[in-house]
Amino acid sequence: FTPDSPPTSVPAAPPTATDVVLVNLQDPSQVAAWTTVNDPVMGGRSTSDVTYGQGGLSFSGSISLENNGGFASARGPVDPDIGRKAAGATALGVRAVGDGKTYVLKVGTAGQPWSYIQRFSTDAGAARVYELPVAGFQPVGMRLDPAPYAPQTLDPSSINQVAVYILDKQEGPFQLTISAIERG
Repeated sequence: FTPDSPPTSVPAAPPTATDVVLVNLQDPSQVAAWTTVNDPVMGGRSTSDVTYGQGGLSFSGSISLENNGGFASARGPVDPDIGRKAAGATALGVRAVGDGKTYVLKVGTAGQPWSYIQRFSTDAGAARVYELPVAGFQPVGMRLDPAPYAPQTLDPSSINQVAVYILDKQEGPFQLTISAIERG
């Protein structure tokens, strides 16, 4: 995706019958419950939007490094059912069409001040599932800084919220379309 080209028209891949869907983003009413939080909350100038399109949640915008900025996020609502469905998972799958940039899946844990994150690099224009091993998630605090006080291993049954971030000084436009977060 570049500023001069239209967004990709490749639809997000639908889940298969054997997948355990933790968050279904093929439903426009589910996407409507998501919100964005970007770096202007700390003086930056990045922008993002969450819309329903191409079979899923379309997270798009532009990252600006001005004023020490450089992040955007799309955050789902708190849903205790996610952990129930994720119990025993060895991986989480992000079913998406990316733009070649690297994103972060953040999972919130019920009743705790920490969360867990894992990066995944996308293939531009390809509909696929990005498998993120549970053992690869790292505990972080509110500002995504390391959280050494948290359990070092994610317990999938404690997940109650998911979010997607773009950061790491990836300046310029971005677009990621997610159709589902799944249990692997």
